[in-house]
Amino acid sequence: MTTLNNNWPEEFPFPTVIRTVVCCDLDETYIPSDNDKKALGGVNFLESYITSCAEEKGILAGWITGTNLDSAWRKSKGYISRSPHFICCSLGTEFYWVKNGRLVPSDTWEERIRRSGYSHQNVKSLISVLLEQGMPLEKQPEDYQGPYKISYYYPDGPRMASDFACIQALANEQRVRVIFTRCNPAAGDPPDCYDVEFIPLCCGKDQAVSFLREETALPKEAIIAFGDSANDFAMFAQSGRGYLVGNADPFAIKQYGSSLDGAYCHGILNVLKELQ
Repeated sequence: MTTLNNNWPEEFPFPTVIRTVVCCDLDETYIPSDNDKKALGGVNFLESYITSCAEEKGILAGWITGTNLDSAWRKSKGYISRSPHFICCSLGTEFYWVKNGRLVPSDTWEERIRRSGYSHQNVKSLISVLLEQGMPLEKQPEDYQGPYKISYYYPDGPRMASDFACIQALANEQRVRVIFTRCNPAAGDPPDCYDVEFIPLCCGKDQAVSFLREETALPKEAIIAFGDSANDFAMFAQSGRGYLVGNADPFAIKQYGSSLDGAYCHGILNVLKELQ
């Protein structure tokens, strides 16, 4: 179960006028999954730039990640020295503003979920039906579960297309959003598998970007998104610009067609330096 942790480092300076919203995936984008690579991640350079330029360039920066809040806290502790302005975790199902190092849940976001009619029990019942039908679903570790998110792995195989169609149909009946994405082994996922994730209809990485546009009253062109895998494509679609960092999953790069030269925060920083 995700717990609220209010001992985060001080966040970046909050701009008086927001002109650009920077949305970053966490694992293998903002933070390397492999501890041996963290020294090369470049987070200190990115933090220094945003800290010094947030006010001048109107930068609002945060994370939109599939991992849950407990996992984000554990992975970032001792690595980051400044917190982002916002954290949207558990695949865009929980939204927090960071104020004075404290996480403040967004009441507006919570109201969206309440109005959606999402029921954890409905999802569990849906999954029970799928397992009874022999679907090869394997529940993911707790780091990828959340109060509004239930995640499974599905191994690639000949039944995948028909099974996914069945899962989608049942999810539609229950008014639940289901997201299918090819896994990224570099982020700790098993090879040759897909994520199958059940969330409220109003949630997801793309919905998080739309929410930020509403909250800031900024156009799509003012949003820049960064990721490393195919599950970031929906976030890119709602942004003015979307970039895969240089270390992105090769499968995602092949699908998207390009990636940045710089890996991790180095790639993010190179783009932000171009802001006017």
